[in-house]
Amino acid sequence: MLVALTASGCSDDSPCVTSLNLDCAPLYEPVYEQIFTRTIEPRCAVADGSCHAGPAAQGGLRLDEIDLAYENLVTGGRVLPGDASCSLVVARIEGQGKLMPPGRALPEAERCTIEQWIENGAAR
Repeated sequence: MLVALTASGCSDDSPCVTSLNLDCAPLYEPVYEQIFTRTIEPRCAVADGSCHAGPAAQGGLRLDEIDLAYENLVTGGRVLPGDASCSLVVARIEGQGKLMPPGRALPEAERCTIEQWIENGAAR
């Protein structure tokens, strides 16, 4: 299902993604543990040149520990459970504003996994 969205529910800090294909085929099961292990940790926290590990993590966003990453993403407001379209993480992985990860967009199926997890409530 391609969902057309409006910016009415989004804050200025989290621009809405104007359309998401939530009927996309996820790369793997859209659950947090899989997302952390298969996407966040290897691409954002432990890879060479990772941006979100240790005390010097960019934007204060540490993603190198599973529980801390969840807290920083969900409690920190970067993920809005049930609202992928207004989640800052989705805006970034879809390339609105600053693309994450920088210089190398996630494959569509990987973005789909994250977006479905968020839309389904972003459970831990």
